Amino acid sequence: MKKLILLTGLIVAGSASASTNFYAQATASETNVFLGQVFNLDVLVKAEKKPDAPAFQSPEFHTTMLVNGQDTSGENTWLYRYALRPKQEGELIVPSLHFGSVYSKPIQIKASKPAASDRMKLEQNVSAASVYVGEPLLLTTQWDSTYPFGAIKAVDFHFPILNDPRFQILEIYDPGKENQANTTGLPVHGTRVLATRRSYQVDGTQHQSLEFSKILIPKKSGRIAVAPATLLCAAEAEDKTSAKRARRTAFQYPAYFDNTFFDRNATGDQWTRIYTESKPIEIDVKPLPQAGRPDLFNGMVGEFDIEVAAEPTSVRVGEPITLTITVTASNYLENIFFEPLRYQPNLVNRFEIPADRSLPERKGKSKVYTQTIRPLSLSNTEIPPIQLAYFSPTQQKYIIRESAPIPLQVSAAEEIGVFGGSFYQNRLRSVEEGIRQNYEDPDMLKSRQLPLFGWAHPALVLLILLLPPAVFGGVSLASLFGEKKHHIHRTAKAARAFNVFRRNVAHIKTHSMKAEIYGDLDRCLRAYFGDRLHLVPGALSYRDAEARLLDVGADDKTLEELKHLFALCEAYRFTRDYNETGNAAKIVREATRIVRTVERKLK
Repeated sequence: MKKLILLTGLIVAGSASASTNFYAQATASETNVFLGQVFNLDVLVKAEKKPDAPAFQSPEFHTTMLVNGQDTSGENTWLYRYALRPKQEGELIVPSLHFGSVYSKPIQIKASKPAASDRMKLEQNVSAASVYVGEPLLLTTQWDSTYPFGAIKAVDFHFPILNDPRFQILEIYDPGKENQANTTGLPVHGTRVLATRRSYQVDGTQHQSLEFSKILIPKKSGRIAVAPATLLCAAEAEDKTSAKRARRTAFQYPAYFDNTFFDRNATGDQWTRIYTESKPIEIDVKPLPQAGRPDLFNGMVGEFDIEVAAEPTSVRVGEPITLTITVTASNYLENIFFEPLRYQPNLVNRFEIPADRSLPERKGKSKVYTQTIRPLSLSNTEIPPIQLAYFSPTQQKYIIRESAPIPLQVSAAEEIGVFGGSFYQNRLRSVEEGIRQNYEDPDMLKSRQLPLFGWAHPALVLLILLLPPAVFGGVSLASLFGEKKHHIHRTAKAARAFNVFRRNVAHIKTHSMKAEIYGDLDRCLRAYFGDRLHLVPGALSYRDAEARLLDVGADDKTLEELKHLFALCEAYRFTRDYNETGNAAKIVREATRIVRTVERKLK
């Protein structure tokens, strides 16, 4: 039966692509796998227009979409990537997939059953079995083994919950963890995490364990079943490891993933594949009440506090005041999402509030936000309370926490004259004698003939008179040709600005931290608009680009996306104490799409 399905898929795929130059080419990263092992299925599709990804449901595989139609270097060619995990052993078939008018060929996969072992177990637990929508809980995973970790290779953790759209997954902020001696790098679901290593004995048997945690924030209410986490690895036989165990169990650089877990070379009779999985978990997620929900509520659930400091507190109308806003969480600071000050009802129409602000600084369980405001009138005698709205699970109601008001002294703006801050004094004065000519000596009225250049030859006088216009004409002509040449150069730079941008951002894909990604992207973005709009890149801002785009009729969506991109670049450029990992390829792809849209508007 499976051979018939495979043959039918090959016939369909061949007939679908034979009549055109379009195709769907599927490739599996591995064709011989174990139960619980995750492998990738890449489908390269060339079509007249970008097709939607098919609903890939198979009784033989767990499937997860990883890449949905990513642009490639080929014209009208896109990449689709799936993560597959076999559900059963035996000869399995990845079915033919339908992408618009083209079909991929089916692929045969052989799945083997690894050995089971009571010497290794995987456990998962959550900090609370019942929570509200938006309330964070801690998912802790522990891998326990009586095998020495130095004798284990090819570790393959699979966590279905990491791709579950019903949850938001956040990393716990712990900047000092990578420097701790008991920290070990671990491959988890295609990523790398830092786990805490521990050694202990039970009934005389030596155990080793690795433990790591992630924050889960449920997005939907209901009874949610969390699928088991699975672990597939290769363990070396005891008689093969005894001579090497002392060397292998010592992790020299745990924080930098210097261990055998990432080594995929586990062939030979001395290696045994071991598979284990955790028990499923169920979480009861309760909906947030609709009654009493304040306008400022943005989804924060937990217990929080807010403090505000201002500097200076004695200013003139229009002068900046720096507000330092500290929001503290009782449990996890990752759940703090403080809205910009322009949404504060007590500040609107009383202070000028800029739209941009820097990223928060993390301190303990707090996030510290810094933003400036400017008083608009003399009637502002205080900075009113800043409000923070959240839902309290313990009190089961919405809370609006307010900071203490801050006294403020506002004086009138300084008057500025035309001469260095003081008003211009009239320098005309009266003369007691009256009109000056009436009081001069009569000799002033005598006619006196003064020769014009009487000392010079007429030819020299003519040369002196004609030389300046000639020089001016020559300089003007040279300037005209120079300006024309400069104009041609600027036009050429503008024409190739987008291609230069694409080449410049290509290297950003190798970065892993957002500060590097957005820092380089900021320079590339400013260089593009500098060449395209004939502006100075270093001093260029979103407002410079906005004015030109409004002239050419750019739509609101394009302007909003570009403004958001500028804001992200500037935020990571000016923030030094905050950083996190980012998907460089995705960020560059989205930035290129936005700039391509802008380029079309400017043509």
